[in-house]
Amino acid sequence: MGGRLYGQQALQEGFVPRLVGLHHKDGYLVPFAYPKGSPVVRIVGGRGSGKTALLGAVHDAYNGRVPLARVDLGAPGFGEPGVADGDDGVPNASRITHLLYLLAYKLGLDVRHFGKPLVFPRLSLGLLVVTAWRPLNSDETDVRPPDLRRAEADLRTLITAEDPDVRRRRESLGRWFDVVTDNLPLVLSAVPGLDTIAGIVLDTARAQLVRSEPDKGALAWWGDRLHRSQGYQGDSLQRLFQFVRGFRRLDDRRRTAEEHLVAALLDDIDANYGTLRRLNRKPRPLLLLDNAHTDVGRDFLDLLDAGDHGPGDAPGKAPTRPVVLATLLGRASGHPPLTEVGGDAVPRTRPLVLSIPGIEPAHIAEMLSPVDYPDHLPRVVARYSGGRAASARILADAAVRRVEDVGTIRGGELLDEAAPALLAKLLPDPVLRERLVLLSAAADAGTRRGLWTFSHPEDHSEELVAVRVREADDYRTRSCLDGDRALDLLLRHRLAASVSHERWRDTQLRLRSLCDPRGDTYLHHTLALGRVDEVVGALHHRFTVTPPGAWLAALNVVCSAPHPRAGYEPPAASPFLSCTACGSDLPGPHHDAIASLVPLLWRLSDPLTLAPREDELTTVRIALETLYGNKAAHAAYREASAAWPARLRAGAQAPDLPVEEGAAS
Repeated sequence: MGGRLYGQQALQEGFVPRLVGLHHKDGYLVPFAYPKGSPVVRIVGGRGSGKTALLGAVHDAYNGRVPLARVDLGAPGFGEPGVADGDDGVPNASRITHLLYLLAYKLGLDVRHFGKPLVFPRLSLGLLVVTAWRPLNSDETDVRPPDLRRAEADLRTLITAEDPDVRRRRESLGRWFDVVTDNLPLVLSAVPGLDTIAGIVLDTARAQLVRSEPDKGALAWWGDRLHRSQGYQGDSLQRLFQFVRGFRRLDDRRRTAEEHLVAALLDDIDANYGTLRRLNRKPRPLLLLDNAHTDVGRDFLDLLDAGDHGPGDAPGKAPTRPVVLATLLGRASGHPPLTEVGGDAVPRTRPLVLSIPGIEPAHIAEMLSPVDYPDHLPRVVARYSGGRAASARILADAAVRRVEDVGTIRGGELLDEAAPALLAKLLPDPVLRERLVLLSAAADAGTRRGLWTFSHPEDHSEELVAVRVREADDYRTRSCLDGDRALDLLLRHRLAASVSHERWRDTQLRLRSLCDPRGDTYLHHTLALGRVDEVVGALHHRFTVTPPGAWLAALNVVCSAPHPRAGYEPPAASPFLSCTACGSDLPGPHHDAIASLVPLLWRLSDPLTLAPREDELTTVRIALETLYGNKAAHAAYREASAAWPARLRAGAQAPDLPVEEGAAS
C-alpha cells in the first residue's frame, strides 16, 4: 500500500491523472496534459521524504486499471522476488536488459477493461538475439548442450547465406527458438530466476521470427533502424543477428545497442495504440521507477530521454509514450516542489524535475492527533524529523504509543525510543552509521581525525585514520545528508545516550585539546563540559576586542554545544576571579549580561527543550540591550535584542540565531 501522503496530493491526485488520462479513483477519462507525450517526471527527495510512499500511492490507484510496471532500481533483482541481480560484465546480459525483461513482462499483463494486453515484438526480438545468440569466433567457453549448439550452427549457415532458402530458414529459426526456450535457465545463467519471466516475454518473438517476412513487422523495424547505423548489412534478419556483436563489446557499442533496445520498448508501446485506442483516448501505460539515482537508473532515464525523440518515431503523428515517474535520492533545493503541478499547470521543462516538499506543522499535528499531546511535542518532532515525512511518522508513532501507555512523554524518552529507527532509516549501513555517531562529537573537520585516533588507538597509521573518517563523510554525502541539522541532532543524542558520563567528559576534553584556545570550537567544547564560568570570562574578553557581528556569531557557535546525558555533574562553579575585561575584582554589567546569556542560550538551544518562558526571553533581550549600551558601533546588539527573543519563541536555536549582515565593526 502507498501509505499516507503529506504535501504530495497535487501530483498524485491532479498531475498524474492528467498524464495517464484517467482519474486516480473514478473511471472517467481525464484530458491529457501532454497530448504529444509527457516528459519523464523525476521526483527528487532525501531519505524518508516520502518518495517510495508516493509511488506506492500511485501504484495502488492505477494497478489493474492501466498497464503498469513498478520496479525498485536499488533493490536486488529490481525488487522482483526470486530474481537475482543482472551483471553488466557478462557478454549476453546487462542490468538494462534485465530491466527491460521485467518491464515488458509487467506491462504485458492482462488489464481488465483495457483491451488486448500490450505486446512487445520489437523488444522481444532484440532481447532474444542479445541473450541467446553467440557470434562466430566467440572466445567464451561453450558449455551449452549439444542440441543448442547444433541448432545455432544450422541457423548460422542459413543466415549468412547470400540467397537463403526462406522455408528452410524459417524451420531452422523455429528449431533454434525451441531449443533456446528449453534451455532458458542456462542461457540466462547471468540472471538466475529470470527465465520464467523471459520465457513469457519471448513468446512474442517466435511469431516474429518464424512467421514474419524480413520486410514486415518487428523484423522490418530492426532492419530499418540498423540500416541507419554503420556496419550492418544484408536483410533485416541478418542485420538483427549482427546486432549482437555490438552489445557484446562491453564498450560504447553496448550503450548504442541498449539505446536500440529502449527505442524498441517505446515504439512497441506506441504500436499498441492503434487508431481505435487513440480515438477512445485509452489511458497510457505507467512506469514507476524507485531509486532511479542508482547507476542503472541514471542510465535508463538517459536512454528514455534519447528514445523519446529517436528515429523509430512514426512521422506525421505524435507517438504514444508511457508515463514515467522516477524517484531519485537528492537534495530538494533548486527544484520546484510538487505543489507547482497542481491545478492546470503544465510544466514545459525537459527533463521535468520536481522536489518533495518538507513536512508541515499541520501534518505533524495530524500524526499526533490520536492523543492529547504536550504543547511542545510538535516542535520536538519537527526539529528531529528535518522535514522528512518518514522521520516525523516514526517520531509521532513512538510519541502516541508512549502517551497511550503511560499518559505523558518527555522529549528525551521519545528520542531514546525513536532514535535507533530514525538513524537506521537515514543511514542503513550499520558500520558507517556508528562511525558517524562517534564523529558527531567533533564540531569541525579539524578535530575529526584526532577524535577517531583517541577512540580507536589500534589504528596507528595516519593514512588509515584518514580513510576511516573519509569513508564516513563520503557515505553521509552520498546519502545527501551532509550539513543536515536534524541528523546532527540525532547523532549527538545517540552518542550522549551510548557513553558514560566519564567517557563524555574525556571525549570533550580530547576534542578541546585539539582546538585553538582562541577559537570558537574550543569554547564550544568547554561549554559541553559544563564549564560555564570559563566560557563567560573568555567571551567577555572577546567582547572588548571583537566586532559585534563576529562576537554574536561566536556566541551562536559556542551556545550550540551539545548537552550531556541527564545526571552529568559539571565541575563545581568556582568563585568569581578577577576578570581581565572587567578591570576590577567585581563583575561589571557587561560581564553580568554575558553571564546570564551564555547558560540561558545554551539551555534554550538544547533540541529537547520546552518552549522558552516569557521571562527567559526578557532576560535575553535585556542582556543584549546591555551589551548595546546606546553605542552606534554596537548596533548589531540592538538588532539582536529585538530579533533573538522572537526567533527563540518561534523555535530557533543556536547556531541559527540571526546576526545582521554587515554589522558594524
